[in-house]
Amino acid sequence: MKSAIPWTLLALFLSSLSAVAATADRGDEPRTQRVNFADLDLTRGPGVVALYARIRSAAQQVCGTVDARQLEAITNSHRCTKQAIARAVREVNAPTLTSYYIAKTNATINIAQR
Repeated sequence: MKSAIPWTLLALFLSSLSAVAATADRGDEPRTQRVNFADLDLTRGPGVVALYARIRSAAQQVCGTVDARQLEAITNSHRCTKQAIARAVREVNAPTLTSYYIAKTNATINIAQR
């Protein structure tokens, strides 16, 4: 019993160091990727669909791929992707893209008001 306590403390210390290292690797700034859409007509369906596909692809790249056997990593990656897509749709602030996003995801989005 006496030897179990130091090992437990050592394990806690090492796990806290790995958490700090993981945070330092990520940095404080979220990763971003620029999505160009100047070539798209966002007043028409095909342009909106193309932009949404570009946004979704960029979000998946930024959030990364994970090992399918790690449930928590999969959950975090999906959450990251959903949040990145929502943020991008909000920043583009095009009514047709917002409508498409809402129809596609059954989600709500907050639009900035003046």
